[in-house]
Parts: sequence; structure tokens; C-alpha cells
Amino acid sequence: MQIKVPVKFIAGELDMVYTSLGIKEYIHGGGFKEDVPNLEQVIVQKGVAHFNNQEAAEDISNYIHDFINKF
Repeated sequence: MQIKVPVKFIAGELDMVYTSLGIKEYIHGGGFKEDVPNLEQVIVQKGVAHFNNQEAAEDISNYIHDFINKF
């Protein structure tokens, strides 16, 4: 099923989910965009792992704030 709302995807480059076999290729190779056609942006945070909302809280807050303000 496709996700049809606007999306900004944020992941940490050290996140074990992001680094799992085939996930980076899915996200950056077009498969993710096929399943999420309104994907507006993919952000991969350098030096951040799974709990990016805690590891880079200010950055996450700013990304979310900027995204929501567009509407």
C-alpha cells in the first residue's frame, strides 16, 4: 500500500535498521519513492544512530518544524 501524504524521512547513518542489508539501496535507489510517492526529502544524519530524536534533538525539532510550517 502506498503512503500518499507528504513525507520527510529522517534516519541516522549509524542506525542498524538503515544499515541493514538492502535498506540503503531501497531508500536511495527509488524503491522507497515508489512506495511513498510524496516523499519530499530523505535526510541521513551523520554520526547519529537509531534514537536520533535524542542524539540530535535540536536538528530533529528543526526538521519537523520546517516541514510542518510548509502547510
